[in-house]
Amino acid sequence: MLTFGYRNYTIKSLERFIIYLDVFKSKINKAYHKGEFNPAYKAVVLSWKDFLEGYNIDNDNFNLGIHEMVHAMHFDFLKPNNDSISAILFERYYKKIKQLLQNNPTYRQNLVSSKYLRNYAFTNNFEFIAVLIESFFETPQELKNQFPEMYSYVKKMLNFNFKGY
Repeated sequence: MLTFGYRNYTIKSLERFIIYLDVFKSKINKAYHKGEFNPAYKAVVLSWKDFLEGYNIDNDNFNLGIHEMVHAMHFDFLKPNNDSISAILFERYYKKIKQLLQNNPTYRQNLVSSKYLRNYAFTNNFEFIAVLIESFFETPQELKNQFPEMYSYVKKMLNFNFKGY
């Protein structure tokens, strides 16, 4: 779903999925998680229960599968030797999103105060883009109506030219 718009849809930093029935203790930080991308194992690790919930409730801007896959994509696209058109698009529009937020404090404040993105999005840049893309897929019309520039950049970032988006 995330890579439908790309010619090269593979994520070289991802080789496996590790599925747990429910929350699991992370090998990375020994805390309990619903999901994570583990670059050392080239794995997306998920709680099956929470993965399914992300698709069963399709308008709450929570989707564990999308969230963790964005982390894997982002990690892959940041590699210096990745000069694929997918990586170029992703990084080009990701930079535009960051510039929009950095150069326009009012826009950023409106985004924060709108509560459209959950607070976790503002933890760091990796979480921001994962939460933003989750929201793009879960409630695209709401994102388009409230933050049209952001919507346009995400759409271009994913090369997502499909009906309804």
